[in-house]
Amino acid sequence: MSGIRNQGSAAYVVPRVLPPSGTVIWLIACKEAGELMFSPRGLGSLLTVASVLSAFGLLLISDTELGLLDNAQVVYDMVGVAVALGALIAIVAGVDSIGGERERGSLVPLLLAPAPRSALFWGKFAGVAAAWPATVAITLPYLWAIGSTGQNFWSGMAALIVLGTPVVLAFGAFSVGLGARLGSVAGALSTALAILVLAGSPVVIGPGLRRTAIGAGFDLINPFSAALNAVDAVVIDGERLVAHWPAFAIAMIWVLVAASFAWIAMRRLAR
Repeated sequence: MSGIRNQGSAAYVVPRVLPPSGTVIWLIACKEAGELMFSPRGLGSLLTVASVLSAFGLLLISDTELGLLDNAQVVYDMVGVAVALGALIAIVAGVDSIGGERERGSLVPLLLAPAPRSALFWGKFAGVAAAWPATVAITLPYLWAIGSTGQNFWSGMAALIVLGTPVVLAFGAFSVGLGARLGSVAGALSTALAILVLAGSPVVIGPGLRRTAIGAGFDLINPFSAALNAVDAVVIDGERLVAHWPAFAIAMIWVLVAASFAWIAMRRLAR
């Protein structure tokens, strides 16, 4: 890009040097990840994850009926809770990445910076994605504490990483798009949370309703329930993880759909 200045009757071109896209992506991603790891808001979110996992682990240990659950069921429950918490943190970070910038008054200077819109999008998305490794790192000690005595820890950890990652990324990308598209952080956050509750509803409504035509169809297109169905088969039934590639594929399709929505929403932001 370049700017044109007039001096007398002569016009000359002043080059406008753009930083490399990779550098911009890295800087934005580091900023977002740094706010997640070190800001009071981000540390509070991670502390909430640890608190919920601690309470859930204590519930499994102290409650007599729950304590009688076999090792596989306990590992499955912990993986499901971790994926739900990861999606929740990704939603909060995704909405704040654009919507929060708008409400803090820092979005316009960011859009006016000499950087391509694609670099801004990928930097924000990478920063939101950093919430998931942090959640996994917090989850692993709890998963080890309740699952190391059985044979299901390693399959549970593999299922958590392989099947949970695209689910969390899909919710994170969708939330970035909502934050960019809607004018209110509260509105974007409530919409994203409602969709998360809807996606997670098959997990709590029971197997009877899920065996109906509507329940089965919803499970087929819902990345959250598809992933947890695969976790169930891998951890509890002892099936091979690679045999459940359709669940991973469904979640990856939703990652692409959510990322496309976020990209379109970002491009429509006015400079």
